[in-house]
Amino acid sequence: MFARKKRAIFLDRDGIINELRYDPEYGVIESPLNTAQVRLVFGIVPLLKWAKKLGYLLIIISNQPNLALAKTSEANFARISRKIKGLLKKEAVTIDAEYYCFHHPFAKVKKFRKKCDCRKPGVGLFLEAAKEHDIDLNSSWTIGDGVADVLAGKAAGCKTMLLANIDAAENLRIIERQLGDIKPDFIIKKLTDAVPLIKRSR
Repeated sequence: MFARKKRAIFLDRDGIINELRYDPEYGVIESPLNTAQVRLVFGIVPLLKWAKKLGYLLIIISNQPNLALAKTSEANFARISRKIKGLLKKEAVTIDAEYYCFHHPFAKVKKFRKKCDCRKPGVGLFLEAAKEHDIDLNSSWTIGDGVADVLAGKAAGCKTMLLANIDAAENLRIIERQLGDIKPDFIIKKLTDAVPLIKRSR
């Protein structure tokens, strides 16, 4: 008798678990650069608790190019990661595994300057996670707030959810142009919308 493979929720980190922040120096909305900027996204805690109750592993898969772009250090990145996990732990939520791509094709830090298959929309980290945790990708979900999350999740064989503000028709048109023929299984406006969709698909 073969053991049944596990199911997972693959989560982008910034914008899904913790809030993005505005960087006035670079004029962009991006990942936190220090622990004081870390805030959990509204709705992430009940989503993760429900996912655990439904038997899913919780796995972060995230592009983190700020090391490559010399915007932060490895030590600072580690502190931010500990802060995020600490905030979740206070809510009785544990992340089962984390996989990060630190590469960037135009990196300022030479060791991270690389075209790789782990940077989403590449699927390298999905395949690594599936192998290490015996995961059935076809029974798993990818939840992200960017086009790369959807493309990577689909390419890995997962069902996908895109967290996006689609109140503005122009926003939806931009997303559709970027995705091309690839479509997320669901577009959600808030993370708590994901729970009934996951429950219904079991």
